[in-house]
Amino acid sequence: MNIITNIAAWWGAVIATFVIIWDIYKWKHSGAIINVTASPNMQTVENFPTYKDDKDYISIIATNTGNIKTTITHLVIFYYKYKPILSKILKKKARKFFAPTPYFSPPLPLILEPGERWLCGIEQTNELEKLSKNGFLYCGIYHTSSKNPVMQRVIINKDN
Repeated sequence: MNIITNIAAWWGAVIATFVIIWDIYKWKHSGAIINVTASPNMQTVENFPTYKDDKDYISIIATNTGNIKTTITHLVIFYYKYKPILSKILKKKARKFFAPTPYFSPPLPLILEPGERWLCGIEQTNELEKLSKNGFLYCGIYHTSSKNPVMQRVIINKDN
């Protein structure tokens, strides 16, 4: 009987450990999880004559893949002379930080439900193209479920 009791005790300890690890995993991956993509050199299509022009835009898509809603509060652009991790080590702040006016989207702040996407555009100016070539240009969003912005690097290459 002593061997059966020991096996049952070990079995219970192993299962309890896996349950605790699984609960920690679920807790870490719950909440609003925002993914941001940024695509430069985008143009409007002829189907939307209200917006049709010859300008280039940076298309930004934010997707909530989490399990709770969040509110997008700001659209931002950061420019770093060095890679962001190196900038932190050297204690260099982003040289440029600004919140552009998003085109083709509802006004901010905007509630983003789980599974929803938010799409907007930023006018791709000559200044943004120069910043992209001379350093590290990032587009991102601030949302209410995080203190830090969710950012995506933008590489503008006009040759494509």
